[in-house]
Amino acid sequence: MTSAGALLVLADPFDVQAATFVEANAEADVLRVTPRDLSREGWKIRSGDPNSLIAVCGSRRIRRDEIRGVLPRLSHVDESQVPHIAVEDRAYVASEMTAFMLAFLSALERGVHNRPTSQSLCGPLWSPEHWRRLADALGIAVRFQPRLASLDLAIDKANPLDDAPRTVVTLVGDAVFGDARLGPAVAALARAARAEMLRAEFAGEGDDALFVHASPLVNLADRDIAMATLDLFRFRTSGAA
Repeated sequence: MTSAGALLVLADPFDVQAATFVEANAEADVLRVTPRDLSREGWKIRSGDPNSLIAVCGSRRIRRDEIRGVLPRLSHVDESQVPHIAVEDRAYVASEMTAFMLAFLSALERGVHNRPTSQSLCGPLWSPEHWRRLADALGIAVRFQPRLASLDLAIDKANPLDDAPRTVVTLVGDAVFGDARLGPAVAALARAARAEMLRAEFAGEGDDALFVHASPLVNLADRDIAMATLDLFRFRTSGAA
C-alpha cells in the first residue's frame, strides 16, 4: 500500500483544526484548499472524464493522478469567505464556487470522505431534527426536544436531561473513539447517512444514553482521530486504486 499523492483538505481559512491537521502532516503531502484557492487559474473538470481533473492549491497545479483524496470540511462557499472578490459579485461567485466544487468532488470516483450531497459539500450536515428522526427510525434511543409554546412553559418543564453528562463518540472508517458501547449505534447512523466519518453526541452514558445530534465534521484536534483520518485516506484510497 502507498500514500503517494496529495490529500486536499477543503476548509474555511479560519478552520483551526484543519490548519493544524495540514501543518502536522505536511510531509505526507496534505494540503489545505480554501475558497481563495478556488479563484486561482487552472482548475479543470471535463464532463465524463474524471482523469481530466486539475486542482490548484497556492501556486501548485495538481492533476487527478496526483490526488490521493479530498477531505471536505466546508458545507458551501459563503460570500464572507471570498473577501478578495468585489462586494457586488461575492454572492454570485460563492454560489458558482459551491456548484463547481460539488461537480468536482462528485466526479472523483474514489478518495472523497465524506462524499458531498446536494445540500452540503462535506456530506450529511443535517439539522438536529433530521438526525434524530433518522436515529429513531434505526431504533436508537433518542432525546427529543419538545417544542414549547412560551418561555414560561419552558421554565416550568425544564428537561431533566439538560444536566446529563454529554458523551461524544466518533467513527472514522471502522475505528471508534469514545464510549465503545455506543459504537454500533454510531456505525448504524453512518451507514444510513453514507458517511465514513461521523461525530455523534449523546445525553448520558452507555446503555442509558440518548442520541442528540451528529455531524460529519470530526474533531481533527484529537491526535488519535487525526491519525485515523490520515490512515483512512492512505489505505482505503490506495486499496481502491
